[in-house]
Amino acid sequence: MWKTLYQQPGSDMAINTWGVMITLAFAAAAFVVHGRTRRVGIDPDKMVWLYVIAIVGGLAGARLLHFTMATPKEFFADPMVFFRFWQGGFAFYGGVIVAGVAGVIYGMARGVDAWKMSDAVMPAVLLGLALGRVGCFFAGCCHGAAYALPADAVALLPDDFSGGQLWFIPRAPFLLELTHDGVGHNDVVVMATQLYEVVASLLMFGIGSWVWHHRRYDGQVVGVCMIMYALWRPFNESLRGDTVRGTQYLEFLPAEWPVHTTSQVVSIPVLVIGLLILLLRIRSGLRPEKPFEPPHEEVIAGSAPRL
Repeated sequence: MWKTLYQQPGSDMAINTWGVMITLAFAAAAFVVHGRTRRVGIDPDKMVWLYVIAIVGGLAGARLLHFTMATPKEFFADPMVFFRFWQGGFAFYGGVIVAGVAGVIYGMARGVDAWKMSDAVMPAVLLGLALGRVGCFFAGCCHGAAYALPADAVALLPDDFSGGQLWFIPRAPFLLELTHDGVGHNDVVVMATQLYEVVASLLMFGIGSWVWHHRRYDGQVVGVCMIMYALWRPFNESLRGDTVRGTQYLEFLPAEWPVHTTSQVVSIPVLVIGLLILLLRIRSGLRPEKPFEPPHEEVIAGSAPRL
């Protein structure tokens, strides 16, 4: 819809809107994590490397899961496609899994309470996802299945906008889009599933944040967020219609059953693990916590701001 934010005249150099939104997603998530970890007594300085791990591990994990599950033949035939980021594919679950595991290992190595850190991080991940999906909408990827444009659809963008059009209809699926130069299907009216996920992710961020402020035991926020997203994602996947969509991983099911996508399959263990966390942690209670304060001598010395 608006794939390129800025194009250098006479050059191939460009600033892609998706990249800008992903950058904002990481920044917004880090901002939330920074404040919440400080409130539970974690030194914010120890979180700086966590953000680096989240960026590197998140992008690498998302890329790896996409190729190994969605298009394994392409990946194993040419593994170097992993580094050609302009050629399709990031899977959100892969990024969260790799960045999450690496982040917990790093936190434990630095003496950080892994449960308190994870509870602070999980809602922020959903906030980052919401901003990232805005980038997907602009890029034209991760869109929904084709949908006939009804007569009562209301156009939300100017008719002369070159990127495409977005319509509202007063019933499900509510939002439809058409992209002229995106990375998915062009010149076809489809459901705006990216925007559905933006709304759902913001709602889950709000719920997760409420739970964080009212949590009764460490790990509660992690379990709740995992369950919410594992229930939401398969539904949104069922509406998707982008190119790499539909691989029957569950081969023991009857052939006439619907195919299942990478994220639908991964949602199953995510849901189970989320439920187990709640069940196993419910009696653990909250470990003592108080806002982090820098050492007194550091304050007296007038050190630089603790980023």
